[in-house]
Amino acid sequence: MSVVAGTFGSTSFVHADAKSDNDQTISSWASEVTPAAKNLIIQSMAINSTAFEGEEEGKPVFVGSKTETALLQFAKDHIGLVSLSETRDNHQVAHMFPFDSSKKCMGAILRLQNGGYRMVVKGASEILLASASTFAHFDTLETELLSNESRGLLTNTINNYANRSLRTIALVYRDFEQWPPVNAEFTEGGSVDFASVLHDLTFFGVVGIQDPVRPGVPDAVRKAQKAGVTVRMVTGDNMQTARAIASECLIYTEGGVVMEGPDFRRLSEEEMDKILPQLQVLARSSPEDKKILVQRLKKLGEIVAVTGDGTNDAPALKAANIGFSMGISGTEVAKEASSIILMDDNFASIITALMWGRAVNDAVQKFLQVS
Repeated sequence: MSVVAGTFGSTSFVHADAKSDNDQTISSWASEVTPAAKNLIIQSMAINSTAFEGEEEGKPVFVGSKTETALLQFAKDHIGLVSLSETRDNHQVAHMFPFDSSKKCMGAILRLQNGGYRMVVKGASEILLASASTFAHFDTLETELLSNESRGLLTNTINNYANRSLRTIALVYRDFEQWPPVNAEFTEGGSVDFASVLHDLTFFGVVGIQDPVRPGVPDAVRKAQKAGVTVRMVTGDNMQTARAIASECLIYTEGGVVMEGPDFRRLSEEEMDKILPQLQVLARSSPEDKKILVQRLKKLGEIVAVTGDGTNDAPALKAANIGFSMGISGTEVAKEASSIILMDDNFASIITALMWGRAVNDAVQKFLQVS
């Protein structure tokens, strides 16, 4: 994955290969970024991150989720991030909010040199935009109320990126005089409730991340469909991005249904059963949505296979008739919950497993008939 487009304040950039007449390349854009803006970008991408530095075939790499490593690589290549560990050592982190699948974002609280605190948050762009009340001018970082016109322009930018199959990540922040804030709510464990401070945010920028479809995936999906297997996409991406990627993979077809997880979750069992035959893409979904989908399909008599690589995929992997986890990028929790581990992380390998499984099944049936 890599960052190929972004909008900060009133300035935009794209990857050189996708450059239009009205856009700057990333390099030319980065050369004009002020030190204050660079510092805020690094805080948002490097401090507010669980990825870390590693080594692969003797070369330094970032290790972690594909989204976070793409942002870190962007910061390293264009914003001046030299050492992730040193950068983190130079910042005082008062608190970390891990990624919340229901809020679709994560955050970090940094102690500033002036004694105040800054909360930097990154996550689902349209959700964080809805929680923002101001935006920052990119050159001076002065804030201004987010008018309906500005909000509309940012929404159009997000939709434009999403329709190009780009995953959009928003960067927002909010400054506090003290931490915990005066009006903050607390969890039973005594920590600040993330939801209670996710308002009146300052919108800083949005980036579009490209996750290219692997060669062979559309062909594998087509083979699965010809073999009588219905392929559905369940993702945390927004509807536009999910629909665009699903179309590239031949999962989404004309007449198919694309829904968001919260809408699916609110359906009655009868309504779910009615819509499931046409449901092809479930966007902005939570781990619980994926589990509910699996359970409902099994109730209808379907044999359900699930793929996943994250800890949050474990409930659905375990609930399925057969779960496929990823041998390279998969977490140990996902591997433990699955039935089969794909050593090459390739969707096409599932079709190979299906072929061999059916061959074995046919052979057993023939043996039993002869006997």
